[in-house]
Amino acid sequence: MQAVLNRVVPVIPLVFAIVIGYLPVEGQSGEIDDLIVAHCVADGVAIPRKTNDAIFLRRVYLDAIGRIPTLAENREFISSTEPDKREKLIDALLSSSGYSKRWFHFWADLLRVSTESQVTRSGIVGSAYIEWIQNALEENIPYDRMVRDLIGRQGNIWEPENAGAVGFYLRDFGMPLEHFSILMQVFAGTRMECAQCHSHPFDRWTQMDFHHLAAFTFSVRASKYPKIYEEIKGPERSAVNRITIPMRFASVHSRPWPLKLPHDYAYNDAQPGDIVKSKFVFGPDTVHSSADDSGAETFSRWLTDPRHPRFTRVIVNRLWKELFGAPLVPPPLDDLRGDTAAYHPELENALIELMREGGYDLRAFLKVVMKSDAYQRVATAGNINPNEKPHFESPCLRRMSAEQVWDSLVTLITDDPDRPNLSRRAYRIRYLNDLRIRAEKVCGKSPDTVRAWLRTEAGKKFAANPRTTSCPEADALMQELKSSMKALDRLKNGGINGTPREFSEWKKLHYRLYRASELETPMPPGHFLRTFGQSDRSLPNNANRQSSMPQLLALFNGELSGAVENPWSRVMRSAQVAESGGADDLSVVDTVFLSVLSRLPTLEERELASGETPATLAAALLNSAEFLFVR
Repeated sequence: MQAVLNRVVPVIPLVFAIVIGYLPVEGQSGEIDDLIVAHCVADGVAIPRKTNDAIFLRRVYLDAIGRIPTLAENREFISSTEPDKREKLIDALLSSSGYSKRWFHFWADLLRVSTESQVTRSGIVGSAYIEWIQNALEENIPYDRMVRDLIGRQGNIWEPENAGAVGFYLRDFGMPLEHFSILMQVFAGTRMECAQCHSHPFDRWTQMDFHHLAAFTFSVRASKYPKIYEEIKGPERSAVNRITIPMRFASVHSRPWPLKLPHDYAYNDAQPGDIVKSKFVFGPDTVHSSADDSGAETFSRWLTDPRHPRFTRVIVNRLWKELFGAPLVPPPLDDLRGDTAAYHPELENALIELMREGGYDLRAFLKVVMKSDAYQRVATAGNINPNEKPHFESPCLRRMSAEQVWDSLVTLITDDPDRPNLSRRAYRIRYLNDLRIRAEKVCGKSPDTVRAWLRTEAGKKFAANPRTTSCPEADALMQELKSSMKALDRLKNGGINGTPREFSEWKKLHYRLYRASELETPMPPGHFLRTFGQSDRSLPNNANRQSSMPQLLALFNGELSGAVENPWSRVMRSAQVAESGGADDLSVVDTVFLSVLSRLPTLEERELASGETPATLAAALLNSAEFLFVR
């Protein structure tokens, strides 16, 4: 990266740089800025000023942890006089649990994560897959290792290290070639699906190329039945069936199924029905593997090799687009080709090198970009024109994602927006614990051993009633949930100016109001999240941020908007504290503005809001464009 800078930065006219108020700076974030400024100066593009603290605070909360800041978080940051408070806040947010809650949606959209029974065919796979992704984010597993674990591992859903691979492969059960196409789209930004049926008409891929690569993962399949069920014959099979029913569609294993060319293969380099050997057709020539490796393991190492021409490039562009609103290459990002040139090659190369040198640490990469001046400048308004190259002098003005809107409303309504969904976690823990106990009885053992055990009294007893009822960890979570709900009752007589019915409505909603990452996914059509564009998980990156009339109605008179105006919502209770004089220097109007928009009102806004009730003012701000957009 520094070598690139040595060539580029000196071309900035020093006098011009002084005039626009910019000089080259130190550090990785500064290197990004130097490249962007050089690009802007060369093309005569004006560089916006840095945002004020209020705009920065809201932007970084939404980008880093997916929700607006609370009133207390607003006040703490704005009152701070530390010169490096922005850098410290970025570090704190990206190291918090909120990071995994926000960035889970990034991966759920790409990987088409779903808990719908039609997709998973199992009561637990979707939930365990979600847990695996969130744990990978919380533990900051390097991106290349995360991808290798998704593609190269084999095992069962009740083994935590294998839950990612099971969820990944089961997503396209019975469609291994379609699954491979999406794999290449997601991780390599390469569209090869056309070449499944014929040589690509607009790219270099032949039908044989597609099958050579697909052969690496073709034999890795999600299993409909546990292996022991397929091996057991005779009178004991019904007993094994009772034990293993919940374990169906919950494993991934390699099968001895070779990939054959389709019956209508029409090229002269092979015959229809020929077996296709796995072979790399681009990228690194050699990948080290052992004799015990499956083809999928070898493929995962090839794909994640730092020398791979697209693996690092596509994740860098995806992350940059999340923060700046546009990728570094012309769209579509999922269709990179050999001649796809970046708008700003020096910047893209520098970011690719940053990702490689950082060991594919996604948090570290995001920290560097967020600490740059470019990220912290006033947003660029207007739509990206595909025919004009962006200069990335600042982020684009963006509408919140569906999950950001939902999570921000949860922040305004509940006492603790980041609290876990204990009921859902208890269900997952209990279900997986049951599967582990069943597996200990019959899996990984020879058929003869299982038959002999089933003939014993202990075996007969377990087979007659294999369901596990005891799970202390899950029981403790449910007890914690009950205690937390009882704690809310203390607010009922806490001097809040509201009716018992309003309290009951707020508490009832509070019981099921969690951040989007703690809910089933995707939510059903008609739900608030789907109304605001949550992906239906049918295609990678299928979410949208288009406006619609149902969205307007949902904010104007929907259940969540009503809950924000409820006297027991977090923002309304804060307003009552301010009204009673207990909020120090904050007025009621200040409190509502800071809570909803993360800024204080202007003099004109303060005058207009004078005399309005807190609920009316909150309703007006929720329906403003400023609330819905990341500025």
